[in-house]
Amino acid sequence: MKKIIIAILILGSLPCLTFAQENTEGDTLIPMEVQRQIFVYGASKKYNDKMMQLSTLYNLLAFNRNNSAILDSIALVYFGLQQYVSAALVSVDAVLLNPKDELAAEIAALSFEQIGATERALKYYETLYLLRNDIMILYQVSFLQYRLKRLNEAFTNVGIIIAHAKSNEVQIRFPKNDESEQEVALRTAAKRLKAMIYEEQGNVLEATKMYKDILLISPDFDLVKKQLEDLN
Repeated sequence: MKKIIIAILILGSLPCLTFAQENTEGDTLIPMEVQRQIFVYGASKKYNDKMMQLSTLYNLLAFNRNNSAILDSIALVYFGLQQYVSAALVSVDAVLLNPKDELAAEIAALSFEQIGATERALKYYETLYLLRNDIMILYQVSFLQYRLKRLNEAFTNVGIIIAHAKSNEVQIRFPKNDESEQEVALRTAAKRLKAMIYEEQGNVLEATKMYKDILLISPDFDLVKKQLEDLN
């Protein structure tokens, strides 16, 4: 009996799943049970039956227990159901199996953040930044470092963002006083975070100067207006 590798692209926008399985029939590449599970998964996805999707994904996982792509798919379903603890645990295992798994790192970071596990969220945002080299992710890393009082690290990272050539092109959304939203350049958002770090360090003079500089560039930045008023 020879081993075969069966590559299966599950219906929908999920990862390509690869299974190692014994071919006992000799006349088919995909075992009948795997074919059945794929069909059931496709039908359950079509009819939006999340519980059946999970069931079939777990059954598919049984054919190859060390498949990070299947774990990604399971984590995605849990995340969509807002079962963040399960999504985090599954995605952590996926990253352990495949340290370059960007999707799993992102789900882990978002899930841990949702349940208030800031330290663990930061760990996976840092992993994701190393994989993607995305300054938006570095901003999230910096903000979590600020929340965790890791101010020197946060200060260094906001400096990297401010100096980045594309930080003035990327936009980030903030709430306004009228409960609408406004878009602000990431460089401006990073400067705001830098001012917040100064404020946390007790450097009121530099914080005030930074907030005023921001308002010269973005005079309608409501959050910064409020922060400056509170500081004074």
